[in-house]
Amino acid sequence: MDRLTEILRAIIPPLGWITALLTLITPVWFLVAALGTKLSFWNWSYGLDWMTLGIGPKLILACAVMGGLLAALVIAQRLAGHRWVGGLSVPVLALLVAAGGFSGRYVYDGLAANRPFIPDVTTDAADPPHFTAAYAARRASSERPLAYDSSVHAAQQAAYPEITSLVVDQDARTVFRQALLYGRENGWRIGTASDTAGMFEAAAESLMFGFRDDISVRVTALEDGRSQVDIRSLARQPVHDLGRNAERVERFLAAMSGEAEAG
Repeated sequence: MDRLTEILRAIIPPLGWITALLTLITPVWFLVAALGTKLSFWNWSYGLDWMTLGIGPKLILACAVMGGLLAALVIAQRLAGHRWVGGLSVPVLALLVAAGGFSGRYVYDGLAANRPFIPDVTTDAADPPHFTAAYAARRASSERPLAYDSSVHAAQQAAYPEITSLVVDQDARTVFRQALLYGRENGWRIGTASDTAGMFEAAAESLMFGFRDDISVRVTALEDGRSQVDIRSLARQPVHDLGRNAERVERFLAAMSGEAEAG
């Protein structure tokens, strides 16, 4: 028993340092992957595919294994030597980091499985709001083209049947200004905006990884004095947006409907 105690006393401290270092590195790794992508230190494929989805799960698994092993050795030493060598705080933290990582991946996979991949969402598939040549020229050539892919419309109708053109009982100029104000208040980076044409285009960026989306809004005056509002929101990167663009369109339509009722 004394021999076992001595072995455990020799193993536990260095193992504790390794586990503590791994516990610190793992969340920092994910943070660096997201922020590095957002700040354009590397491309999204490197930050998401390799760092987050490639190396990330291995670090999480290592945290779980090392945390569990260290906890078992500390408890075994306590039972064998009747006193603690090292504490349980480090292995517990390692297991908590691992649990958080596994939970995050579970949520991500669940969202990806339950929401169809619709990278281009619009209220008017027959005549989607367009983007100007100047706006297209400012985008990188490697990003998703701005031409509307009508093949996604069937999936959009099945998943989001409520996303259609909105008709409001207000004149087009008033509605356009309300739409433009909404975009600015929600952090959209407004590009071309034409009161006369009743359209503006903008870009939005996600908090994590800085995934960019392109947005085009069109307000059309109807013959009866009302206005029709259309919007298009599409992801630049070919990565599952987890419903981000559809949710943006839904929030915009709800806000514009509320503005019309308030007016």
